[in-house]
Amino acid sequence: MHFHVDGAWGPTLFSDRYRGRLKGIERADSVTIDAHKQLYVPMGVGLVLFRDPSALGSIEHHAQYIIRQGSKDLGSATLEGSRPGMAMLVHSALKIIGRRGYGLLIDNGIEMARRFASRVDTLEDFELVSEPELNILTYRWAPAPVQETLRGADADLCRRINEVLSRITRTVQKTQREHGKAFVSRTRLTPERYGRQLITVFRVVLANP
Repeated sequence: MHFHVDGAWGPTLFSDRYRGRLKGIERADSVTIDAHKQLYVPMGVGLVLFRDPSALGSIEHHAQYIIRQGSKDLGSATLEGSRPGMAMLVHSALKIIGRRGYGLLIDNGIEMARRFASRVDTLEDFELVSEPELNILTYRWAPAPVQETLRGADADLCRRINEVLSRITRTVQKTQREHGKAFVSRTRLTPERYGRQLITVFRVVLANP
């Protein structure tokens, strides 16, 4: 068995305070990391880390004119068939920011998300849909009387109300993006509180210090 972890948020391990939230990741045979998420490098810089480097052999590919069998070209284990220069971005960032610097940035992002969630909780016309485990949270606009109705609604009424709220969320998110003053994305979730009905919510990732 090969145990793989989609560890897009793996750099949380740099945080002494929050690394425990990834407990168990050390048992993985391989881990993928999206470096653009918490390592502050451009989109598209991804890494896969192997416990046993020889495991790379299972994804190698070769050609007669390049990355020949037996050559030392690491491109044989990449999608591009060449050694991507993007790795230098991660290497440089690790040298400049370092483990301690990343720890501070990651702690700050998680704490900002917790403060954001606390703020949403104080606004009666907004609903916190998911608490932040790291630096992501989801919420939506739902007037207090509507939230009260949802608590006592049957499945059909609940579904109809949530469909209207989802349409409003999509409209607000698009309008906010077009105004260009903030960027809040949106996603779709199936919260247990609504019988796993698919709803649209605002999705916020807090990272920029």
